[in-house]
Parts: sequence; C-alpha cells; structure tokens
Amino acid sequence: MAQAAFSGEAEARQTMDPEQAVAAADERLAAAADLLARQVALGPCRLLDDETVARVRALMRDLAAQLAGADHALIDPLRDMLAANRAILAHCHALAVEWRLAMTLAARRGIDPVLPPLMRRRIDASGVGDDVAAVSTALLAAQTRLGENVRRMSLPLTELPADLQNLARAMLGAARADRSEAALMAEVPHRVAPDEGHGRLALLYRVVAGLGEDMVMALRLDEAGVPLFFTALAIASGHPREAVILACAEDDALRLALLLRAAGLSRDEAAHQLLALRPDADWALVDAVHDAAAAETALGAAR
Repeated sequence: MAQAAFSGEAEARQTMDPEQAVAAADERLAAAADLLARQVALGPCRLLDDETVARVRALMRDLAAQLAGADHALIDPLRDMLAANRAILAHCHALAVEWRLAMTLAARRGIDPVLPPLMRRRIDASGVGDDVAAVSTALLAAQTRLGENVRRMSLPLTELPADLQNLARAMLGAARADRSEAALMAEVPHRVAPDEGHGRLALLYRVVAGLGEDMVMALRLDEAGVPLFFTALAIASGHPREAVILACAEDDALRLALLLRAAGLSRDEAAHQLLALRPDADWALVDAVHDAAAAETALGAAR
C-alpha cells in the first residue's frame, strides 16, 4: 500500500509543470516544519504513535481512492480535504485507536474483539428469528468485516456514519468543480446520531440500547469487549464515542477516569475499568470527583 501511495503521488507530480511542482514542494516543507514544531513541543504521545498515524493516513487515502474512482488525479486532493475535516479525521483516528486497543487487550487479557462473553450469551440465549439474535449476529458479521478491512488499512465508505458519508461525497463534488471551502461547508448536512444510520456503529448502539438492565455489563470491559464497552460508555456518559475512545489513548488518564465516573460507575468499579484499559494509570484518578454529577461538571468545564 505504501508503494501504491508513493506511485500515486509520483504520477500526480508528473502532471505538474516545474513551477507548480516547486510550489507544491514548498507547501510540503512548510507543513513539515509546522508538524515538526508541534511534535517537538508535544513529545512522545499515545494519541499519535507511528502505527496510528500510518493507519489514519492509509484510511484517508483509501476513502479518497473510493470516492475518486478512475480519476486518480483527485485522490491526493481528496485525501487532504478529508484529513482537514475534523469530524472525518476524528472518526478515522478513533477507529485506529479502537483497533489498536482491541488488539492489545486481546493479547493482554484475552478479550475477544469480535465475540466477547456478553455477545456470546446474547446469541446463545436468543431464539431463531428473535430480533436480539438477528441484531447480535449482524453485529458479529460487521465486526469481523471491519476487522479485516482495518487490518488491511482500508475502510469502506459505507462504514462511515451517514452524515460523514454525505460530507465525503460533497467533498468529491467540490474537488471536481474546484469549489471553495465556504461553498462546501454551506452544504454540510447536520450530524445524526449513530443509531439513526446503518452499519457497524448503528448495530453497536442497537445492541447496547436493547440490553435493558444488563446495560451495566456493557460497562465491564472483560464482559463487553472493546467496541461494545466504548459504545456503552459513550451512551452512559453522554459524550461522543470518538471522544471516549481518544480519551483512552491520552497520556494523562484523568479524562478517562472522569468519563467512567460520569457514566455512573462507583469509585471501585471505575478504578477497575481504568486499570483494565490503562494498567500504568494511577487508580486514585477516580477520586478526583465524588460522583457522576461532579465528573460531568469537570468534563463540561474542560469542553
């Protein structure tokens, strides 16, 4: 894939005249200088380790290639447009971090990233034709497909939430017509809840919504597995799923501790889940607040 990306960029350079090529090189140098300055100031960071950055870049280019189709000259401009959009970038970043955590916890704690105990019990206890069984089985298939795609550093356009799919397609139209960013943003559709769309995220939200009194089990990592746990934590804390996932990768685990308390977990249970995700964290971070309301106040102040 890296070779394909390099070849695509080389082809794009060949279509430029020398002045355009030098101007493009100047832009890359300026961008590299800005990036280096930020990395020097930030230092080593869990959020931006080499694997995650490479995966996000690959996902962006894969999405751009799907949109561009046979028009290869549009791939790199589209990739840049996609990466410049915070919502699409956050979604792909969160997906890369989710995948990394799922693989890490599978190796460290034996948590099946596709069929954790909670899902297995739901499928085993459901009758033939039962909606619970149908949704759970569909989620199992969706998780398996996505895992294979992410392993290959690809992301089907249809796996984006509906609003982000619409936004990506609007970017394609803007790139083809060479329209301004302002004109594009005027057409950006409103954000929709993940459970209003289709695909893996919608299935995750449907499964969690159908747990009822068993919702507490989805807030236990060893029981729910990574994808369901993040979904339940997002619902219970009232925060976007992407924000919840990225909080797990922050160097300072305080935000994660606050999200666990905001979800209504007790001090001891929050500490248990915190250490399951971040063995290096100080469990006393859960004592930063006294209850869910105080945790939400602190998170709201940070926003």
